[in-house]
Amino acid sequence: MKKKILFCCYGIGVGGIERCMINLLNAIDYTRYDIDLLPMNPEYGMLPNLKAKVNLLNPADYVMDTENTVGEMRKRKARIADYARYLLFRIRNKWGWKPWKMFHAPDNTYDIAIAYAHTGYVPYYVIDQINARKKYMWHHEGRYVIEKRYMLDKQYYPRFDSIIAVSNGDRDILLEVFPELSNKIKVLYNIVDWSEIKTKAQERVLFSKKPDVQQLVTVGRLTHQKGPDILLKTAQMLAQDGIPFQWFWIGDGDMAASSKEKCHEYGLEDKVIFAGNQANPYPYIKLCDIYIQPSYYEAYCTTTIEAKVLQKPIVVTDVCGMREQFKHGETALIVGVKPEEIYAAIKQLITQDGLKEYLMDNLKKQTNPMECLLSKYYQLFDE
Repeated sequence: MKKKILFCCYGIGVGGIERCMINLLNAIDYTRYDIDLLPMNPEYGMLPNLKAKVNLLNPADYVMDTENTVGEMRKRKARIADYARYLLFRIRNKWGWKPWKMFHAPDNTYDIAIAYAHTGYVPYYVIDQINARKKYMWHHEGRYVIEKRYMLDKQYYPRFDSIIAVSNGDRDILLEVFPELSNKIKVLYNIVDWSEIKTKAQERVLFSKKPDVQQLVTVGRLTHQKGPDILLKTAQMLAQDGIPFQWFWIGDGDMAASSKEKCHEYGLEDKVIFAGNQANPYPYIKLCDIYIQPSYYEAYCTTTIEAKVLQKPIVVTDVCGMREQFKHGETALIVGVKPEEIYAAIKQLITQDGLKEYLMDNLKKQTNPMECLLSKYYQLFDE
């Protein structure tokens, strides 16, 4: 008999975590599992990439949030009692009175419920509201900031049967904060679909390479984590050094406006191009001369794996998970989280004869770990 699994996530917007979840859902053998997918927020930018036979649940039927629920209630011509319930939700949310306990749950008993996010209400909702024989949580951050969630996490994390860290570094960070959970924390690397990446990289985009101009690309949300301020300072140094380049940032986020203002302040409008969200970033990566990830922190960065699959020269900051993906000087250049070090690595790749080709040749020797990784997921699901 097939096992029934619920995936509960923050949303299905454009982002690395969402892409990893979709890769996993697309790769799973559906002769073994029936899967429901419940996003806690109505974000669907990545939904066209979901090819699997997943039963997508409507969040409006189960949960509430502070941005979308009222509009959905108006569309449904909700009753006064529904508005009263929503008002109570807002009060509980404001005062931290576990507002997810007001949410409904699917009318199922699952074999496994997966909180595929450690953010928002996702892990707490899965523990308190979902009826399942086993419950797992995925952790994707590569850091743990002890703040008001800490006491809740200390209460809820032990109630999961397993907590999945997406890298050894991510696991070590969790163990520093929750050493008592050493028997629950496991490591599973994210699934990456090599074949899809290579196929989609062939699609045409408005991106023409200019002769004698270094084409640089970074993919990620425009948030502090991904280091847009580091990118702009690095770009300023390259410009001051007279190096001809164009640097594309693929992605959007809460630092978009401030980053564009700083770009104008630095006089880099013709050199740093903010291309916004792209459902398919792979042609940009394929056409670039160097891929750069200037992050302040990661758990196990997806976009760097995608650049690795496309065999590009890569510069990454020395954050969680990078040394599990790359060997410095062999498959990438791993540098400190400083504009000066990223600038030096880019310049080295541009000026040192044969270095780009050496890194690319080493990346060509890698093998696709998909089947091995999937077997580890099945082992977890079939426990």
